[in-house]
Amino acid sequence: MLATINFHIHAAKGLPGDIALPVLDECSKLLQQAGDQVRSMALDLRPTMLDVLGLEATVRWLAERHQQHGGCEVQVEGRLGATPLPPDLPIACYRVVQESLTNVMRHAAAQHVWIVLEQDDSVLKLVVRDDGAGFDTARTQQQGARRGCFGLLGMAERVRLLGGNLDVESEPGRGCRIQASFPITARANDLADSAE
Repeated sequence: MLATINFHIHAAKGLPGDIALPVLDECSKLLQQAGDQVRSMALDLRPTMLDVLGLEATVRWLAERHQQHGGCEVQVEGRLGATPLPPDLPIACYRVVQESLTNVMRHAAAQHVWIVLEQDDSVLKLVVRDDGAGFDTARTQQQGARRGCFGLLGMAERVRLLGGNLDVESEPGRGCRIQASFPITARANDLADSAE
């Protein structure tokens, strides 16, 4: 898009004023579209609402957005507890949900997706389940690594870096269930100690 804008601007330089106006108008429209795309990409990378409204509200927003664009029903169930989350945990959870929903949209042909959030004093659990086509997990992970597609592997690594576990259960024709579990008590205590 930026290359097209650059091309139009160079073309407009050599045109008389009135003839250049439609070309510059087109550049203005393209710049608006580019700005919209950059804002959307930034929002996908790290939505500011994670900091303002928290993980639960952000997951609900992501589910609603996916439902509008993805064509399947997405439900969010459960609630997060009162124990404060370490700052890197919400973004990791957001990424797991985001990648799971992207995979559902690209591959699953699902009609329904269920996202469950559960938190107690020591563990945060996140489950994303769908009623889609399902897949052979071992084969998919091997093929993904060979082709440079690291969706499931990237999710597992992100969760492991925070001391958590990621379980992926799926079979062809039986949908998929992804569960991420994160320990929060020890990490929250470490944060409280470092703040003192």
